[in-house]
Amino acid sequence: MSKINRNKIEQFLQWEGGQRLFNFAYSIGAAVVILGALFKILHLQGGNTLLMVGMGTEVLMFILTAFDRPPREYKWEEVFPALRHAEAEAEETLEAEDEAEDALERALAEDDTPSAGSHTHVQGGGGTLVIGNLGSVGAGATAGTTGAAASGPIVVGGSADSPVSADDAAMLSEAIHRMSEATEAMTQMADLTAATRDYMMQMATISQELHRLGETTRSLNAVSEVLLDSYRAITENSENITRSSSGYVKEMEALNNNVSGLNTIYEIQLRSVSGQLDSIDRVNRGIKDIRDMYEKSAGTSARYMEETEKMARYMQQLNQVYENMIHAMTVNMYRPGFGGPVPPQADAQTPSNPQ
Repeated sequence: MSKINRNKIEQFLQWEGGQRLFNFAYSIGAAVVILGALFKILHLQGGNTLLMVGMGTEVLMFILTAFDRPPREYKWEEVFPALRHAEAEAEETLEAEDEAEDALERALAEDDTPSAGSHTHVQGGGGTLVIGNLGSVGAGATAGTTGAAASGPIVVGGSADSPVSADDAAMLSEAIHRMSEATEAMTQMADLTAATRDYMMQMATISQELHRLGETTRSLNAVSEVLLDSYRAITENSENITRSSSGYVKEMEALNNNVSGLNTIYEIQLRSVSGQLDSIDRVNRGIKDIRDMYEKSAGTSARYMEETEKMARYMQQLNQVYENMIHAMTVNMYRPGFGGPVPPQADAQTPSNPQ
């Protein structure tokens, strides 16, 4: 929670409105402190209250200052390589300008202090160099020494009897050479001006990019505030989430227990079904045996019926034979001529059996 409060304080101090409010409070608090000190010096009423309010405000401001982040220094040359080249060119330009100015100043300083009894007129950069009162030594040595330094014609004149030392001639030659270098450096100022113009255009482009970067940074700050609010809401609801999670864990434990009970019941039922399947298998085997026996007995029964019918026919034929034989044996027994007794049922059978 303290980390969240610290982040809020840092964001408030980095916000433009927060910085403005901080400046107002800081300045007004200091003014109140000074006013309270003035009241104390003049022994006016309310000095203690003003000092307490002002110093309390200053203490609060100093405490808040401890949470302020130092400004970040971005290496823009890593993002925009043109800055690195532009800065290098600008430094080279400034160094060249400084060297040209130093050379020109040294040449002018040396030209302002000629030797006694001499007359010198110098016009550099393709002009005319006139040296007077140098004598015979100056006429020969100076012409050979300064021929490479001055691009224009060199005129040497004066009295041949004027004594001029070789050091003075060498110093004058060196000054003329420096003047020539300064002139060449001045001719390069046009190129430096073009480079400076390109540098300014690049700086304008960089300024536009920085403006866009500022807009992007503000957008990122807005998104960060939204994320911070979301994180704060999640933190505030963490207790409810914890309670809900504990209830969910309990419900899951109860569900696991119920599932374990269901698994036990299912196992018992599975065993019972397995036993029933075994019984059904035995019954099926018995029924199959009965069917096999019935199929076998069906053929035997057919033969038994055939034999029974044959035996019935044979018995019928045998009875017919017995009947004919008995009839033949008894046909003459009851005739009157043979003197035999008349059967008691002869009269009754005669009409029913006309044969």
